[in-house]
Amino acid sequence: MTYDDRRNDPVDPVDPVNPVDDTRVVERQTYVERERPVAEPYPVPAQPAGSQVNVNSADRGYVEPAGAGPLYYVRRIVSLLFGILAVMLGLRILLLLFVANESNNIVEFVYNVTEPFVAPFRGIFSFDQVTPGGGSVLDVAAVVALIGWLLIYLLLMAILRLGDRDRVSVA
Repeated sequence: MTYDDRRNDPVDPVDPVNPVDDTRVVERQTYVERERPVAEPYPVPAQPAGSQVNVNSADRGYVEPAGAGPLYYVRRIVSLLFGILAVMLGLRILLLLFVANESNNIVEFVYNVTEPFVAPFRGIFSFDQVTPGGGSVLDVAAVVALIGWLLIYLLLMAILRLGDRDRVSVA
């Protein structure tokens, strides 16, 4: 911490007549950038005396630091698309709950875009909608579709992560 004194009298830091203290505390923050961890080499097995050993980096089993793997950008695009789908399905559920005007272009767009994604989940239960009155509708099929597409997304992401695992070659 640094004390920054803004008084006019630098000789007498404390004025007994005028006890107003306009000293401010100024904090300085120091940012330390951490180094990226480097993979440690695997130990080379002990060789008998007099034998020749080829010590190459490939023979010692180095593991490169984790970076963007070959499927990294595919996972990002899949996440973006499923995120947009989840938002659209959530909007559909809310618009039906709040009795949105179906003649509105935005509402009509949301209903038309999400209908193909909700259709496979219709009929799973004996009821697809709950109408408590007042025109409000809880689209159970849309809620089930949201959960179903989330599970499909998680499965797809797990499969895509398998391709980005580190490959370790042990000599």
